[in-house]
Amino acid sequence: MKKVDGCIDVRALGRYDFEFYVDDDATDEEIAEKVNHTCDYYISYSVEPGYKKEIRTEEVYVKE
Repeated sequence: MKKVDGCIDVRALGRYDFEFYVDDDATDEEIAEKVNHTCDYYISYSVEPGYKKEIRTEEVYVKE
C-alpha cells in the first residue's frame, strides 16, 4: 500500500489535511482521481460590468 497525504488550504476557510491509502499498483491517474474526489470543490463568481474609475483624492469605483 501507498499512503497519499495532502491538504486543501483556503485563506477564507482555513486548512484541511487529508490522507488515504492506495494499492501499490495504483497509477498516477488513479491517485489524481482519488485526490480530486477527496478535494471535491466548487468555485463560483460573477462579473458585473459598467464600472469606471474616477480619480479623486483616493481611487473609488462607481457604477455608470
